[in-house]
Amino acid sequence: MSKVDNLIESIREIISDVAIETDNDEDLYFIVSVNNSGDYNSIIDSFYLLEDTQLAKNTFVSRQTSQSFGELYLYFYGVLNAVYMQQQAMFVLLRKMGLEFKPKELRSCKIFEIRNSFAAHGANREGRDEKEHSFILDRHALQSGKISGYSANHESGFASHDTDISELLAEWDEVLDKHLNYIFHKVQMNNETAT
Repeated sequence: MSKVDNLIESIREIISDVAIETDNDEDLYFIVSVNNSGDYNSIIDSFYLLEDTQLAKNTFVSRQTSQSFGELYLYFYGVLNAVYMQQQAMFVLLRKMGLEFKPKELRSCKIFEIRNSFAAHGANREGRDEKEHSFILDRHALQSGKISGYSANHESGFASHDTDISELLAEWDEVLDKHLNYIFHKVQMNNETAT
């Protein structure tokens, strides 16, 4: 298990331990720093989403190299969108729990630029002050765990990306780990205060 997996499990374990001791969900609100069922349910749903997307990322990392191009595309699109879903879940968790954070830090990882160029807006990528352009993905690069591709209709004339997917995931996991630690410490402190 990765550090991210361990942190998610530790946070969920604290919440579960408290849940076992009570029949009333309202007793759990304090643990995650909320005061209503809507926010509490959003927090729990976000943790489920983090667990599910971690499964997707771990499966991507342990994939076999002898897959068809179709399977590689599924893995590629899946892992990039799983990371985007994690980013969105972190925004929910941090905001609802009232934790201070810098949104730019959660948005600045290169994996989101890659996701937007290749897995979300490949046919109609548009950036700040940029005209619409498209990106073509090199399917052969996927076989070696790389993301490589280009845009021949970019306003600069040509734009390209060439990077290793594992490096992108590692950069994101570092940011995710940092923010999960904020959440873990807040949940742990709230639990100690409640007992």
